[in-house]
Amino acid sequence: MENENFKECQRWKKQSDYDFELAKSLISKEFSISCFLFQQAAEKSLISYLILKGTDKVWGSSISDLSEDCLAIDPTFDFLKSYGPILDKYLYSTRYPSFTISGSPFEIFDKSDAEKAKELSEEVIKFCDEKIKEII
Repeated sequence: MENENFKECQRWKKQSDYDFELAKSLISKEFSISCFLFQQAAEKSLISYLILKGTDKVWGSSISDLSEDCLAIDPTFDFLKSYGPILDKYLYSTRYPSFTISGSPFEIFDKSDAEKAKELSEEVIKFCDEKIKEII
């Protein structure tokens, strides 16, 4: 394993962990932003895996797309296909009113959205952590 890839993987992993912990601290009343941060934590965890595997260019924020990139390397990422569409809805609609039909994001998302985002994000992170440990 290339040392630079490992260092960069660790930087992304640390940010993923930070985003996840921050989202947990906000989950009781800041639902839209916690959903976004859970999505970000999952995204950064997938990116950390891709970097460690030596992927030249990691691009995008979509869990669906990043999962496909991981799947091309390791078929056990297949289960994430169903998580992508759910987590991806938190990428923009939790922050921008133009991505919602009516109302503002902070008015639309609720505790159940945040709990679902947490659950799926945590599974993505744990899975990526296991895959990273297999490599290092």
